[in-house]
Amino acid sequence: MHKVWISKIDSDLDREIESALEWLDWRSVIASNARVSIKPNLTYPIHKPGVTTSPPVLEGLLRALSSRTQRINVVESDGGSYSWPAEEAFRGHGIPEMCRRYGARAVNLTNHSRENMETEIAGRAISVELPHLLTRETDVFVTMPVPKLHMMTGVSLAFKNQWGCLPDVKRLRNHADFAHKVLAINKILKPRLAIFDGTWFLDRSGPLEGDPIRKNLLIASRDSGSGSLVCCELMGISPRSAPHLRLAIAEGMMPTALDSLITNDALDAFKGSPFKLQRSWLQWLSLGIFHSRLATIALYDSPLAGPAHELLYLLRGRPADFSPKW
Repeated sequence: MHKVWISKIDSDLDREIESALEWLDWRSVIASNARVSIKPNLTYPIHKPGVTTSPPVLEGLLRALSSRTQRINVVESDGGSYSWPAEEAFRGHGIPEMCRRYGARAVNLTNHSRENMETEIAGRAISVELPHLLTRETDVFVTMPVPKLHMMTGVSLAFKNQWGCLPDVKRLRNHADFAHKVLAINKILKPRLAIFDGTWFLDRSGPLEGDPIRKNLLIASRDSGSGSLVCCELMGISPRSAPHLRLAIAEGMMPTALDSLITNDALDAFKGSPFKLQRSWLQWLSLGIFHSRLATIALYDSPLAGPAHELLYLLRGRPADFSPKW
């Protein structure tokens, strides 16, 4: 049976995080002085509610884990298509200061040596390029997703969060085979803890824009699939509506039903109105490109790439260079 913790985040965030970790028997996962890599969701250069991992939740986890090991990395890759360096996102979330307080390191995966790794998904050999830091120098991988809808993948939860582990800023080249590739990354990295920052969920759109919904929830599990299933239930969406989650179920990486889970509390008390994905015409166009290998080549590996992205930024806007909130 898979165990999933869920609770309201009250004024004592540290207590909630410690309770979740204890309920999951985290010391049996993280040995003393283990090498730990934490992957928050930093898909924007500053904290945006419902879009990126909340700094207080990340700091709470760092504080808890640092009592067990001082060998902790907070990892992220550069924004896609050179939109911003990971260091900017670290600064925008106050991560360098956190790392100094707890003896951790903020690591830009794009700058690290990498290797091609291969595994099998749905009977196919899938190859992905991953940093040595994660494949050779990490004992325990911890993912920290934000529960949100996503205009391309349907939903973004614990599996999707590892897409940022691809160090190549042109990881958009892999979108046409997203479901297989993102599950390959997860199968190789084997996340041992999934700590969902449910301070805010994101409704209507995503991953960068949408309606942030204040939930003040902490969801935690020992695997990506179980916590993701609970989040789908809280959001009122079927995991089978997202192709990569449907594949995860088929691959045995995600439970098929809630009755296969043990939760510390009943889920009904934490539910709200169902979430609903609404795509604009530009997002529908982007979705078509997302699934097309030919369009991907034309827009990311041809002379059209530069002008196409400038047009996209003109229509959608660029991330603003604001001062950090945290």
